[in-house]
Amino acid sequence: MPYSIVIILLALLTFPAILYADSSKEVTGLWLTKKKDVAVRLEYCNDKSLCGHIAWLNPKESSENPTLCGTKVLWDMRSKKDDPTEWVGGTLYKADEDKYYSANLRLADANTLDLRVYIGIPILGKTKKLTRITESTHPPCHLLAKD
Repeated sequence: MPYSIVIILLALLTFPAILYADSSKEVTGLWLTKKKDVAVRLEYCNDKSLCGHIAWLNPKESSENPTLCGTKVLWDMRSKKDDPTEWVGGTLYKADEDKYYSANLRLADANTLDLRVYIGIPILGKTKKLTRITESTHPPCHLLAKD
């Protein structure tokens, strides 16, 4: 009997560590652009695809473009070979240009996301670095529009 209790306790103590290790490979969450003017919330949309919506705007952007809050800016991302750190085949809407681009994502580390934006083939594109943030530092903007 005491042996089974020890095994259960060991399993319970190990389980949070396993969850923490897996969270370092998770791309969902809140991500801030390099310019620090927009944060996008990445989440699973449907059937294993990933999408993103504008979740935070800096005060200047928010006052100039209040309808951007909640706008879908990334969709149809699919996991590359079931790798939770690489996503391909998505579409990015760049609201400030009112243009659409192809996009791929790669989790560089737990707090850095590489967003490859391109037309045609990825080699002709640009990579943007996004930084993981929290709602405590970047509270959600007020939802006025949603695509």
